[in-house]
Amino acid sequence: MAAKLDVSVISPEKLLFHGDADSIVVPGSEGFFGVYPGHTSLVSLLGIGVLEVRQGNKTKIAAIEGGFFEVRDNKVTILTDHGSLKEDIDLASAQKALEEAEALPASNEKNTLVLKAKTRILAASR
Repeated sequence: MAAKLDVSVISPEKLLFHGDADSIVVPGSEGFFGVYPGHTSLVSLLGIGVLEVRQGNKTKIAAIEGGFFEVRDNKVTILTDHGSLKEDIDLASAQKALEEAEALPASNEKNTLVLKAKTRILAASR
């Protein structure tokens, strides 16, 4: 049997996911990166983006909003500041949040709110 990753995705609100995976795609603070079984030990900051947990021909999708990532001995721990599984995202609410964020005056906070809303919409749409 091929090696698997033991993946845990945890937000302050709840355990978003725990299970085996063949690979994951992670939104790091400097861009996306992939992790497969046998990956070298790594700790990284997370950015805002879509997390993909691949299990055979199925993919679990989550919107991630910052946090920390660690992989060691095929055990992956993702501690996110805020995260939502695709099936938990209300697309209408995410679109409303995007409209409200886009109406704000230009600022770094506006840019972050727009990115978060777009990430939730992208995750919900996949």
